[in-house]
Amino acid sequence: MTTGIKLRPVLDGGFWLIGPRPDLSGLLPPDPRDGPPAHECVDHHLYRSLDGAWHLWGCIRKTSVGRILYHWEGERLTEGPWRQTGELIRADHEAGESLHDWRHEEWIQSPYIVRHGGTFYMFYGGHGTGITAEGEPVPKEDRRMDCQMCLMTSPDGRTWTRHHDAHGYSRLYLGPGETRDACVLRVGPRWHLYYAGYHDHDPTQAGFYVRTSENLIDWSDWRLVHLDRAFGPGPWDTECPHVVYRGGYYYLFRTEDYPRAITHVFRSPDPFDFGIGDASEHYVCDIAVAAPEIIVEGESEYITSNHDLLGGTRICRLRWEEDRS
Repeated sequence: MTTGIKLRPVLDGGFWLIGPRPDLSGLLPPDPRDGPPAHECVDHHLYRSLDGAWHLWGCIRKTSVGRILYHWEGERLTEGPWRQTGELIRADHEAGESLHDWRHEEWIQSPYIVRHGGTFYMFYGGHGTGITAEGEPVPKEDRRMDCQMCLMTSPDGRTWTRHHDAHGYSRLYLGPGETRDACVLRVGPRWHLYYAGYHDHDPTQAGFYVRTSENLIDWSDWRLVHLDRAFGPGPWDTECPHVVYRGGYYYLFRTEDYPRAITHVFRSPDPFDFGIGDASEHYVCDIAVAAPEIIVEGESEYITSNHDLLGGTRICRLRWEEDRS
């Protein structure tokens, strides 16, 4: 029986900007579309490198080539905006990423970084594979195509090298469905990688899944941990899982809508069960953020958000209150 205190997250003050929408001119091919640049800042991750600097890697969509990862650097969480470095990462077809993808665009998504054993690990969505989980070739935009989770590593948090499997691919695993939006949490001796997707080749069966590993390379089969269509009926409102542990309970953040800043929070004593089919017993509250990441520095906590898609990545102080409901 769990003896911890049930909590709820609360925004503590206003947001400030750390990752402004990047200027991509000169970094990518010209955009053939008329009008001003349309690219948007979506999923992201913050971490510190060995030299103490803060880093933000974020997914930028609607660029002239599709989706890319872009980098900012800062000195403090409490001061912004951070410096745009001009560093970016594009999908690598030779590494098996973004194969047979939609609208002939590049798709590289949702970075998440952890440090273990002197190495930084960046997990990211590599999107299209061109095959089903059984290895059957499928055409573009076929719902049977399983997308992939990929990996880069770094000795210092600055210089990144793609992981390569026996086939030379950066992928760690496929599926189910549109695999993306990694969140990695250590639970006891194992790492838990939470992510979004859908199963049975059916986008209405959109949920959050978890795989476990002892070495961050070899991962178990997937396990469904959350699905409830009452909080959003499809894959585009079942996004950006973020899981943290506080006071005896695990808290799952689920983004339903970016511009309206709708993220639902669920609580569970079990990291494998945040409600499947009917998650109402696990529901805690809504919080006005999108694609959140929670960062702890000393005794302070912060939460990030991409609710302002054309503005960039913002951050706010976060506090936890006892939930007496």
